[in-house]
Amino acid sequence: MRNILIFTTVILISVILFQKTSKAQGFYDPATVSNINIHFYDSNWDHILDSLMSVDSDDRILADLTINGVTYDSCGVRYKGNSSYSSSQVKNPLNIKLNYLKDQDYEGYYTLKFSNVFKDPSFVREVLAYEIANKYMPASKAGYANIYVDGVKIGLYTNVQAVNDIFTSEHYYSEDRPFFEGTDSDGPPPMGCFSGPPVAWSYMGTDTTNCYSVFYDSKSGDHYQYILNLMDTFNNYSSQMEYIYNVDRHLWSMAYDIAFVNLDAPISMTHNFYVYYDLANRFNYIKWDMNECFGVFKQLGSGPSATQLTTTDMQQLDPFTNNTTDCPVLYNVWQTPRWAKMYIAHMKTLMSENIASGWYMARATELQTYIDTAVQNDPNKFFTYAQFSSNLNSTVDQSVGISELMSARNTYLNSTTYFQYTAPTISGIAINPTTVSPNFTITITANITNANYAYLGYRYSLFDRFEKIEMFDDGAHNDGASGDGVYGADIDVYNSDVQYYIYAENNDAGMFSPERAEYEYYTITLTGDVVINEFMASNSTIAMDQNGEYDDWVELYNNSSSPVSLNDYYLSDDMGDPYKFQFPDTSIAANGYLIIWTDDDTLQSGLHTGFKLSAAGEVVVLSDASKNTVDMVSFSVQTTDISHGRYPNGTGPFMDMLPTFSAENMTGLSVEDILETSDVQVYPNPASQNVNIVIHDNDEHIVQVFSIDGKMLISQSMNQEMQLDISMLDNGLYLILIDQMISKKLIKTN
Repeated sequence: MRNILIFTTVILISVILFQKTSKAQGFYDPATVSNINIHFYDSNWDHILDSLMSVDSDDRILADLTINGVTYDSCGVRYKGNSSYSSSQVKNPLNIKLNYLKDQDYEGYYTLKFSNVFKDPSFVREVLAYEIANKYMPASKAGYANIYVDGVKIGLYTNVQAVNDIFTSEHYYSEDRPFFEGTDSDGPPPMGCFSGPPVAWSYMGTDTTNCYSVFYDSKSGDHYQYILNLMDTFNNYSSQMEYIYNVDRHLWSMAYDIAFVNLDAPISMTHNFYVYYDLANRFNYIKWDMNECFGVFKQLGSGPSATQLTTTDMQQLDPFTNNTTDCPVLYNVWQTPRWAKMYIAHMKTLMSENIASGWYMARATELQTYIDTAVQNDPNKFFTYAQFSSNLNSTVDQSVGISELMSARNTYLNSTTYFQYTAPTISGIAINPTTVSPNFTITITANITNANYAYLGYRYSLFDRFEKIEMFDDGAHNDGASGDGVYGADIDVYNSDVQYYIYAENNDAGMFSPERAEYEYYTITLTGDVVINEFMASNSTIAMDQNGEYDDWVELYNNSSSPVSLNDYYLSDDMGDPYKFQFPDTSIAANGYLIIWTDDDTLQSGLHTGFKLSAAGEVVVLSDASKNTVDMVSFSVQTTDISHGRYPNGTGPFMDMLPTFSAENMTGLSVEDILETSDVQVYPNPASQNVNIVIHDNDEHIVQVFSIDGKMLISQSMNQEMQLDISMLDNGLYLILIDQMISKKLIKTN
């Protein structure tokens, strides 16, 4: 979930729009094509993998894997895919488990999935589709990788993050809860499950063994009663649906699929989605397998009623297409008028932010520049390089040009009645009183025009669902004069943050503020005495514990002028189990710091937890002795030896920064500051005496070298190339800043 309104003081709050920069994706950064070499233990590996696919087996064969120079042994490899797999082709999709026999991972990820780009001449559809989805809902990261077998290049693949416990920990702060993948039946649907052709998201009665287990693959044990209850409620009790299902997430997903003509999905098929049961006891829709997005998959519907769409059909696909009982995944939400308006509001946001703005083509072109050389050198690509170059704009071998589809689609959608309705406007959001204390009632107001109804969605924790209360313009809700266009609602503030958004509608259309709600929201942040101040989920060279180990760590800070006892406080990395580590009789000094090693080694002396942080992203939660949540921070993929901390120290929002470790946090680095970029080369690295720095432009730059505690040690100017003398530096990790905007990590050795 994205928090776009963040500003913190101790007790006082302010409302400031914070433009969040995209987090570096590491292994899934599309700007950096990973290189992966596979060494199979069996010389006839291809035959074995084909044989496993022929019997629909999930078994794997052993291989060593080298990822960007790092080697992992005893990995498990299998082919994957349906229509994208063929025993007659060299370049098949791959599913690889690094932890098949050993506990090992790469940047926190242990299941790797690679698609072979078999129907996309442009090579960008899947990566672009996931990038857009990530703006509006939890979705996989996606990038690129060159795959080799014993040094022989197989080809360029898309590299897509698996939807597993790492994914749910990052986005839902929990794991091991009911979790299902939608699948296809291997044969005719079992008798009694469907009255006609198999239909995604239909109620199939009470037979979990023969019906639901065929179409839903449980990833969390025998939880089929959960999926039965979901489908029963979804189809038969719409008034109760929001209690068991995240309807807003569903509306975003359906708006996405129809806006971007992503038909290889439940709006046509029974597969390519997950649902996860979160800590609010609601299922959440998760998108999967978008390699045929933007009009490659042309089939609308399933069974005898399925239709093969032409390019014109796809360009003019109606926003409410398939609005029949034969497609419950759409029909059952559109029958509620408010949800139908929300759905159109979401689709308008998707189109305006990505298509009408031209962003999608600029980004698609940029993605192609990242992979241009890799595509040219792909010996087994399914299309020519010329087709790769032209498919952004023109149809290639049944794959419609992306702009050919979406430009006309934007024109068509804007011409529809649904898009031409005048929606409400929401502005001037304010909090009264502006000084907020715990256990207080506040009023949230907004200027809303052209509306006859509005509500405030609010919650007190990232893992709760939003409660909804009506906002009024009646003069009785601290909203000013009746009928003045100012709507208000009162909510209680306790000891935790409040996340909220506003929705307004008239008879024809709806509007959200922020427009990406509920995924993005506004926040009222109350900072208590003891806070999570800084943490490091990937510590390679920064700080050692008393046993000389570079373990992950969490730093607490006491904002108050008095010591605070932490006796029986709790620390955890899982909101489903927030009491994993219980503090002994420990206190934190006034305005002081306390380090807890999150290393899964409780036998060591000092504060060592029984869990580790995941560099792929999850949550850190601090609870008091009464098991009340004191502080919590969620995070995505982390950069090795860069910490995540509050700035200003103790009160500010979290950002990436140079680690301070039990000291006052310095000015945070923007995400751009810590990205590894191809525009700057630093070599050799590690180095003992001289380092060459090359910048691929003709401008003058300032090069600075910082220690990890933020001290500037070297500052020099340069143009395209320079040699930097680092012989006077001690061995260790340093950071090179170019114009205070770009950084490279540098390791000094003997």
